Amino acid sequence: MAGITQTIPQFSLGMSEQPDNLKFPGQVTEILNAIPDVTKGLYKRPGSKRIDTSLISEANNNFATRNVSTDEGKLKDVQSGGSWFHYYRDETEGSYIGQVASDGQLRVWRCSDGRLMTTVYGTGGQTAIQNYLQTAAPENLQFLTINDSTFVSNRDSTNARLPYTTVRNYFTATYSQSGTTITVTFTDHGLTAGELVYADFTSGTASDANLVIATVANPNTFTLTASGSASTSGNVNIKPLTQQTPHKYYAFVELLRTENGRQYGLDIFNDATTTTLNRATKLRLTSDNLDESDDTGHCPGIGTQVFTVTAANSYSGTTTVSVKNSSNQAVTSGKSNLTFRLNILGQQGTSPTDNNKFRCSYQREVVLLHGGEGWVTGDKVEVILDSAQGGTSGGGDATYEITIEDHETTQVNANLALLRPTPTPFDADTAVTSDTVIGGITAIANSIGVSTKVIGNGIYFFSDTTSFNINVVEDDLMRVMQSSVNDVQNLPNQCKHGYIVKIANARISDEDDYYLKFEGQNDKDGVGSWTECAASAIAKRLHNMPLVIQRTAATEFTVKQFNYSDRLVGDDGTNTFPSFLNKRVNKVLFFRNRLAFLSEENVITCRPGTLGEPDFFIETALTVSTSDPIDISAASMFPSELFDGVELNTGLLVFSTNQQFLLSSDDTVLNPDTAKLRSIATFNYNKNIPPISLGTTIAYVDNTNKFSRFNEMANVAREGEPNVLEVSKVVPALLPKDIDLITNSRENSIVLFGKTGTDVVFGYKYFQTAEKRQQAAWFKWKFNNPIIYHFIVDDEYFFLDSDYYLQSIQLIQAESNIEPSIDQNNVNFLLHLDNRVDLSGGTYSAATKKTTFTNVDWLSGVTTPNYTLVVIDANAGSSRVGRYAEVTTTGSNSFTLPGDWATGVTSSNPLQVGYIYDYQVKFPTLYPTKITGQASTTDVNSSLVLHRIRLHFGKIGLYETTLERVGKTDYTEVYESTTLDEYDVADAPYLEEFIKTIPVYERNTNVDITLRSTHPAPATLLALSWEGDYSPRFYKRV
Repeated sequence: MAGITQTIPQFSLGMSEQPDNLKFPGQVTEILNAIPDVTKGLYKRPGSKRIDTSLISEANNNFATRNVSTDEGKLKDVQSGGSWFHYYRDETEGSYIGQVASDGQLRVWRCSDGRLMTTVYGTGGQTAIQNYLQTAAPENLQFLTINDSTFVSNRDSTNARLPYTTVRNYFTATYSQSGTTITVTFTDHGLTAGELVYADFTSGTASDANLVIATVANPNTFTLTASGSASTSGNVNIKPLTQQTPHKYYAFVELLRTENGRQYGLDIFNDATTTTLNRATKLRLTSDNLDESDDTGHCPGIGTQVFTVTAANSYSGTTTVSVKNSSNQAVTSGKSNLTFRLNILGQQGTSPTDNNKFRCSYQREVVLLHGGEGWVTGDKVEVILDSAQGGTSGGGDATYEITIEDHETTQVNANLALLRPTPTPFDADTAVTSDTVIGGITAIANSIGVSTKVIGNGIYFFSDTTSFNINVVEDDLMRVMQSSVNDVQNLPNQCKHGYIVKIANARISDEDDYYLKFEGQNDKDGVGSWTECAASAIAKRLHNMPLVIQRTAATEFTVKQFNYSDRLVGDDGTNTFPSFLNKRVNKVLFFRNRLAFLSEENVITCRPGTLGEPDFFIETALTVSTSDPIDISAASMFPSELFDGVELNTGLLVFSTNQQFLLSSDDTVLNPDTAKLRSIATFNYNKNIPPISLGTTIAYVDNTNKFSRFNEMANVAREGEPNVLEVSKVVPALLPKDIDLITNSRENSIVLFGKTGTDVVFGYKYFQTAEKRQQAAWFKWKFNNPIIYHFIVDDEYFFLDSDYYLQSIQLIQAESNIEPSIDQNNVNFLLHLDNRVDLSGGTYSAATKKTTFTNVDWLSGVTTPNYTLVVIDANAGSSRVGRYAEVTTTGSNSFTLPGDWATGVTSSNPLQVGYIYDYQVKFPTLYPTKITGQASTTDVNSSLVLHRIRLHFGKIGLYETTLERVGKTDYTEVYESTTLDEYDVADAPYLEEFIKTIPVYERNTNVDITLRSTHPAPATLLALSWEGDYSPRFYKRV
């Protein structure tokens, strides 16, 4: 047999559950309460410092309800269960830790001193806010902190909670009606007087209706005015609506031009009923009484005149004599506006009876100018040509009978009114004004139950009771605008203030439609401009959205309904409510300056740059914009409800319980047209633990088997599949199923896992170079109490234990001004105690040679009897620096120490009291190993007898080794790093470097070696070397 030696140069590779012969040199079987580091070695984790709440005065924080004898040092008013979150403000204030209890109440504590902050329930009111936050499962509440705002969403899916966790476009309030006044009560309703709402009365006898808020008495109460009187009360769903048009039914008729000899007619209707319209098309002069027998040669009957005839009961004072039908019966109504020109011309000629005399011969002509309404063939009108100077034998004016020789019949929709004013003058010399035309229309329209108002060069028709439509007869004279037009150029420049019109660009599609509202100058009818708006009286507001927790003062946090933008343009077709309406929001994320919601299978983002008031509606319906919200669904063959996500350079990686998707864009700009949500992997995911970024990769937890697995995803690109590596493959049984706590620090390259209610924290330490991962080490820590919550901020690990003590650990080996330590020979040695606090005020008794400490109020509140409470002296000026002793409890809040621990101890130079904990490393079986590149080859068939091992330590104090030998009793020996009489009497027995040789003399497979340190002193393992007799024990091939 040959004597050989080998060295394991470092122990930075952590734990491995692989068989020992497969472990890589540097991996061990177990690591407890240590941190593997590529630079510092395997060193004992720093101890935890208790956040000392004793500095808070009762007056400032109302500790009247606390039991000071047992609660001192604990966070005040922590509730059992509930959901936890944390928030980092800045370097001055540091961090805060918060709890949302199962009843929905919020509490926040400052981590620097444990002070309980004042909680204010803002917009929405305490009842509604607590209703939203209540959940039986703490993991249902999801938190996202952006600057000073922490968004909270609730995944709760139980039926009892569904009305509160689901996004709605209404809120439920109570009401009481007296007379026509309805008083509505809802905490912080956020409404203003004049705002339109839809009131859906779910109990009581009030009638559902769109109502305008009459008054706002206070932030919790407003009134509505009902159309009818009643005395009732109950519940009501209030849905805020967009601005309503000034009247329920409306139209605007614009006068385009004035012209002589034209009729400005309108058809007003509200159903499909047709009205028969008869109009004369041909006239004939059938008779007159002109005297052509006069031989005087005069022609008194000549003249030209335009007649407009309308049947009436009396024609007194007019040039109309009568109106008769074809049966020669007088007609007094139903026939109007027959307009014609009568031309009578005269010519002198020789009298047929006397050649010396002259006789007038008349030529008669009738010209139809306007066929009127109601005229049919055979109708007759008799008129007088008052422009003539006589014409009958008696010298009076002649009468003329005009007969309708032909007519046309049309069917028009005009069940409300066939509005046909008198045509404008046919005489070109007579001026036609807009006032004349408009006045002629309004004179008739006001009698049909539809009101009118003249505005500029047009007429505004309106009614709140009668629906109507209007058609113009001559579209070159007038243009009618009702609720929609198809060309924005047809809008008038004067109109009713608040008039809303839909611009329907395409007849076959509503996708490009939009709405404009007329805003008159100074909010008055008349001159103004058109601005884009939303359709009239549609739902505009989102309710029961994720809440926000904000630090609003130095000692105050406010939880409230966040301000989300209303829908200001479009309608339910062009600007729909986001897909999370009537659904739960599983998670709030922040991606490319957009707030993003995960709801069922959809990712919904607001418009970029609207974080102050997130806008999930489009800004304009005029065009598709790159800044529009994104609402996209994950296409999958499997149910893929999305629960969490994390931002990457290539997009937003989102997770369902069995699949991963990437929200990205092939373009440089992410917008609704370019956004894609593509499946990139199908791995299981624990939805209760958020995925985390490790810098260049994304890691997440899967708990589908008996244990949890920690996976890492790299090279996530828009095209192709990512690389997914199971990081926990070497420790498959280390992480328990359903772990629910995770925190990480990219700066320290560490990830910590935990399970609520257990006292073990599992760690993963990694180190990445440009080319490869140099370190991927697993380890575990054990505390003296189960943990409830933990997080890492600025190199500091915070955790809250089951006794409600908030503690912190510096993840880096801190200097003496941060953590208690001992400086000697220009070397700093960190001390290690858990749940550590300062201690002073002891009384030494020379008689008993003991020091007694009383009024240690927190002592009875610590429920860790299995851990040893010790005191250590770290004062640089102490004559026995580094000494420590176990505490002997003498009462609920008192204990003693052997010796004098009072002299020289003050509040500025205190002792340290806390619980000691084990540092433990269990080595695997040592085999002769050959390393080639990144691979190692272990010789398991050879015979190796270990003679001795050498442990190479860094900073070290008291430690022990245990050899577990087959067939023999365990051999444990306690060592001090310094040899007797080789250190100064005032120094602590610590060394910066040390090599310890441990005799073994056993076969390598018959011995297990464990290194342990329970002393508060440091313990750092750098390397291990061994010596022994080696025999290959196999035939050599030749």
